[in-house]
Amino acid sequence: MQLFGHSKLLKMLIGAAALLIYLPVLSLTLQEAFESAVRIDPAIRASKFNQEASNENIAIARSRLLPQISLQGSSNQLTQTTTQDVPGNSSISRSFTGPSVNHQFVIRQGLIRPKDISGLNFAEIQAQYGDVKYQSDLSDLWTRVTYAWIDAVSSAQLVDTYERPLKTLLAAATQEKMKFLEGDGTKDAAAEADAQFQIANATYQQALQNFKAKQRAFEILTQTSFNALQSARLDLNPAPKFTERDRDWLWNRTQEKSFELRFAELQVTLQKERVRMSKADHMPTLDLMAAWNIAKNDATSTQGYRYQNNQVGIQYVVPIYSGGAITAADRQAALALEASIAERENIANRVEGDFRSLWATWLGQIGRLQAGYRLVESSKEQLKAAELSYLNGVKTVLELANAELALSRRIADQINVVVEYHKYTARLSRTDFSLEN
Repeated sequence: MQLFGHSKLLKMLIGAAALLIYLPVLSLTLQEAFESAVRIDPAIRASKFNQEASNENIAIARSRLLPQISLQGSSNQLTQTTTQDVPGNSSISRSFTGPSVNHQFVIRQGLIRPKDISGLNFAEIQAQYGDVKYQSDLSDLWTRVTYAWIDAVSSAQLVDTYERPLKTLLAAATQEKMKFLEGDGTKDAAAEADAQFQIANATYQQALQNFKAKQRAFEILTQTSFNALQSARLDLNPAPKFTERDRDWLWNRTQEKSFELRFAELQVTLQKERVRMSKADHMPTLDLMAAWNIAKNDATSTQGYRYQNNQVGIQYVVPIYSGGAITAADRQAALALEASIAERENIANRVEGDFRSLWATWLGQIGRLQAGYRLVESSKEQLKAAELSYLNGVKTVLELANAELALSRRIADQINVVVEYHKYTARLSRTDFSLEN
């Protein structure tokens, strides 16, 4: 019966634990966690390098429109035998061994290069695609950090929630066992109380293991200690971040920021440029050429001769027929363009459908939040009544434990609803999301 003497102390400890659940202090902000993840995330580093690599395509494409300068040459040891037929069915042979040298310096400047100009435009679009890809990867990382943040905080909060009724449940199980041993209780009541404690303890242990996994995932992602989030708690009744009036504004912003739509639009632009590049294969090219050639060939008949040629002029190429490849390439580029346009329309429809579904789900979460919070408040009142009845000797410690267990379960359910609400809000808010109201 000493267990009853510890009930007030037990209530004080449980009350103190309950107060901790609602402390809103955050020593590490979500933005700080994200910035830390940006510095160390290998996927972002890879994306950044790929972005810089795609930017180099511009310099590569532009180089084809700039002067092309080359120096080439050869130096050989020539061995030559000259045979001359003479009358009388005879011949005269002379042999010579000496150097053979040829050096050429060439400058070419494109004057009319339609395909290279189109190639430069194509490279600039590729660079834009790389920039958007990097921004998309940053957005994905922000989502991962946000979800990891929410999961880590909520899992810690669930541990506290499931731990809170354990002492009372253990006290109830111990009391029922003692009553049975003293002949004042029943075996089934003792077994029921012990089973409730064992189930609650198993749930707590599972929550603890889940918290350790979420904590480690957060620390790996951000390279920050979870200790900075020890005091963070989710509000069980957060104020809605948006109202029905915000739907059109959110949809317009989704259209502007959707990376899927931006990728699809850039893909259409790339295909249009491919069509122009294909058409450029039909067009003539014109280059300005300048060449300096120095040669020495000490053959038998030209011993001591040196040659120097200077040439300045133009070089043109007019495509006439290449086996139908150019025409086929035109058709291929046109068909690819039509496919990209159709895909853009498909993506636009899907993005709009996803947004409408997300908005409807988010509104549903608001209703679940409000209903769940009322249930939590109801359980709190029931617990207060149970505590008062217990102090007045009307109810047993087992009934008190059941009231605490009911409150714990409803708080846990509410935390899970709040987690889903915050994740849906994060998807709607994008980088404007915050755990604070």
